[in-house]
Amino acid sequence: MRRPLTIILTMLALTVTSGNALAAAMAPKAALKKIIVAKKTFTGSLGQADRWGNVQVTIVVTKTTTVTGTKKVAKRHIDSIKVPVFPDHTGRSQYISENALPLLIQEALKAQSTHIYIISGATYTSDAFAQSLQAAITREKAW
Repeated sequence: MRRPLTIILTMLALTVTSGNALAAAMAPKAALKKIIVAKKTFTGSLGQADRWGNVQVTIVVTKTTTVTGTKKVAKRHIDSIKVPVFPDHTGRSQYISENALPLLIQEALKAQSTHIYIISGATYTSDAFAQSLQAAITREKAW
């Protein structure tokens, strides 16, 4: 009597264990989430500030790509903006650049785009800044 009872209990235990294994194998697996972060620098083309000279913008962008299963989502953020080329050949152009460029940089970082206000008294510099910034953003989007 013990032997048949032991065999039945063993069979039952194996069935329950393999049933749980089968259920675990059939259950949907949690999608793995992979996050990739990269930084890159992009330089815009020269923007012409009429007779005052050229403006060129360099941006540093952080791209965060999140991959969940087969779905891929990329988010970009402009971290910093530098202006290596700006009008400075006269005292007046130096004065305009020194006052306008920090404000333009601040506005562009806030907007994360070229949708910025033109600065009164620095219209040509503002336009040239926006042109160069747009060229840098266009290069960044191709990345």
